[in-house]
Amino acid sequence: MTSQGPLDVFPGVDQPITSSVLRAVTDDVVQSRTIIYTVVSGPKRGQLRVRDAREAPDLTSFTQHEVDEATIVYRPLANVTGSPWRGITDSIVLEVSTAYATSLRNVTLPVNVSYAHLNVDNAYALITSLPLRIDEGGAALVTRDNVNARPLLRRLAVVGVSVIAYTVIDAPQHGRLAVAGGNNATSGYRLSHRDIQGDVIMYVHDGSDTTDDYFRFAVELQTAGNEVVGIDHVILVNVTIQPINDEPFDLQTQSPELNVLQVVSTHIFMLLQVRKFL
Repeated sequence: MTSQGPLDVFPGVDQPITSSVLRAVTDDVVQSRTIIYTVVSGPKRGQLRVRDAREAPDLTSFTQHEVDEATIVYRPLANVTGSPWRGITDSIVLEVSTAYATSLRNVTLPVNVSYAHLNVDNAYALITSLPLRIDEGGAALVTRDNVNARPLLRRLAVVGVSVIAYTVIDAPQHGRLAVAGGNNATSGYRLSHRDIQGDVIMYVHDGSDTTDDYFRFAVELQTAGNEVVGIDHVILVNVTIQPINDEPFDLQTQSPELNVLQVVSTHIFMLLQVRKFL
């Protein structure tokens, strides 16, 4: 086993089981043998399902290939509103088998369910980002469409969270983030959700010959009791830049030609003659 959890799950959202949390390998140079996971003891607080399957019983087995393709998900069923940030724990006990090898028994995959578990594998259902598209040297507003946290806020409302803040951890390299009032949002600058919703943040390109850029925000939550909860997830906003006046060059010389004249140095010839008589 090269990966064995934990699986961090957000309540109410299917969490893909990926190879980063569950991976077994063989000693083959080419990993060609099918690796099978048989469920010995299923989760108590959730279900194992096939992604996007409408009606399906709990899984009894699956393969490493299905894990690599992120088609196996853990669907949380337990209510964690009483302990939203500490959450609850669960586990899945598996037997791992493949041809011509001794099976691995009682392989345990730990599961943690918490409202703090926003991550790259479940963010698609909670918070999304769309790229900015601007002309070279131009500017564009960073809007709620570029950073859309409304699905996350709707789910957090049940545990008393209505405030999200963003901290710039990577400022753009080929431009700047201008905030209404004249400030530039450099690394470490804190932005409120209202800033995003209110269309007061603008990406300004520096006019360089670049076609792409990006900036990244860290996410922070504030509860009704003013408790600050840091989320281990980063929002990436890509920027696509359309070149302006970058016309292809035109070769004016219709028949390019270079003539080279090879000349033998008389100094080398004389030196050879002197050595001949010594």
